[in-house]
Amino acid sequence: MRLLTSIVVAVLVVPRIALAPEAPSPPPADSQAAIRFMLANTMWTLVHEMAHALIAELDVPLLGKEEDAADRIATVALLHGSADHDIPNRIEETEFIVAAAEAWRVEWELERLQQSTAPYWDSHSLDIQRFYNIVCLLYGSDPEKYADIATTLELPAQRALECVDYEHQQARNAVTRLIQDHSRMPPGATRRGTVKVVYEQPQTPRRARIVSVLKESGLAELVAEQTERLVVLPHDITITFGSCFGDETAFWRDDQKEIIFSYDLMERFLYLYRAKTCLQDDTLTDDELGLCLERYHH
Repeated sequence: MRLLTSIVVAVLVVPRIALAPEAPSPPPADSQAAIRFMLANTMWTLVHEMAHALIAELDVPLLGKEEDAADRIATVALLHGSADHDIPNRIEETEFIVAAAEAWRVEWELERLQQSTAPYWDSHSLDIQRFYNIVCLLYGSDPEKYADIATTLELPAQRALECVDYEHQQARNAVTRLIQDHSRMPPGATRRGTVKVVYEQPQTPRRARIVSVLKESGLAELVAEQTERLVVLPHDITITFGSCFGDETAFWRDDQKEIIFSYDLMERFLYLYRAKTCLQDDTLTDDELGLCLERYHH
């Protein structure tokens, strides 16, 4: 049982992420905190997309929305992974989760400021719902340890009780079952599928610096390695980082057995960090807030 637990909690999680000192210096505006926020969200999103790949490849049964299931798999994987960050400029497991949650809340706040109509019809939950779902799983995993974070992120008391009572444990049990059911070679299988990581050539010096930081972190390669180790894939999978011509996106292509992750989305994560600093500044007037957001946007 201890062995199974150790395997399950390691699912798809980077055990070591660093901002390597030999990496090219980022632009002055790209603070180390912003880069950490970008890497944390890149990690959470990549595991989310890998969850889509596993759901499709392993024919995982679902009773709810696939997007919600992928969110839960990503969050549980990062919460209970065997991460070892005893290195400079490390990103702790909690930082991964809080960064992912905050990104969704900032997206919601930006939509509110722009008076955008929420896409209630979408297959994804609303951004603010995704924020609370992630915070819920974090708090439910250890109420004493994360009590202050739940307070800071304003998790309502009624929801907090449900997180502790059953929501977190349900999600963790589901991930445990997923790994348990697909960790052995099925009858008739002759090989395990592999996961390859590809980086397309960045087109600007700024993106080249971002891609350099991503490569030096090794997060994509480690997601690939742990996926290969923990589950038996029926097909080879490719993770491709590249430009999507302004489309800030990441998605699983079942026909190509490929996860596409745009550099545009990584730049979006940098912007969301800066937008967060604007939104948290209570001294700004509405006009000043608009200028702050616009300055960072460009």
